[in-house]
Amino acid sequence: MEKSDLQKKLSQSDKDFMNDMLDKIIQSFIKQGLLTVTDLEDQDELWKKIKQLNEEREYLAVIEYKDNLISNARKFYKSGEVDNAKFLYATLFEHTMNEIINESCIRKNIIKKEINTIIRAVNLEGKLTWLTRLLEIPQVSIKHKKIIMKLASDRNAYIHYKYNPESNDEIEDYKEKEEIAQIEKTVIYFKKYSSRILYNNQKTIIDNHLRSRRDEQT
Repeated sequence: MEKSDLQKKLSQSDKDFMNDMLDKIIQSFIKQGLLTVTDLEDQDELWKKIKQLNEEREYLAVIEYKDNLISNARKFYKSGEVDNAKFLYATLFEHTMNEIINESCIRKNIIKKEINTIIRAVNLEGKLTWLTRLLEIPQVSIKHKKIIMKLASDRNAYIHYKYNPESNDEIEDYKEKEEIAQIEKTVIYFKKYSSRILYNNQKTIIDNHLRSRRDEQT
């Protein structure tokens, strides 16, 4: 694809910003089932499809917090603030599940107002069980579902100040380390789980195509 006059005049930071935005748009269309990996193979045809989709659809900006959540959760744990760490881990899983539900509903042509109602009205346990079956997406493993639900319970207890009596001895410290270790395993599992659904197990291929697209413009 030839560079436009606008691209030639842009600074490198402007080009990077535009490429980041375009990558996000492409990823969003893929998650919604509007583009496929095959569409990424021909840059000219890809651009035509993107322009067509842009004319047909309305954009809604969404702030992505997941990377910050996991980073700050780990910082809190390292500094000894375990309850704050658990709060952010629990929020991470809920945000990820809401994204999966949102994109899965869009694929089924459910309108945005109804999607918002579903996300607000269905509790976390429902999202991890019967709602995934209704949306015909893979089930969360029982092991990791239990970890997420225990974490959500701990978060609610922390928010509403419903603490259970705890001691600060070595046994409790060991239990906390084991619990965080299990939560981190669930973080890894959930990252793969969400990628499997949102990108149809093709995230690496998609990333390679997007990288190639950027390389062609340099």
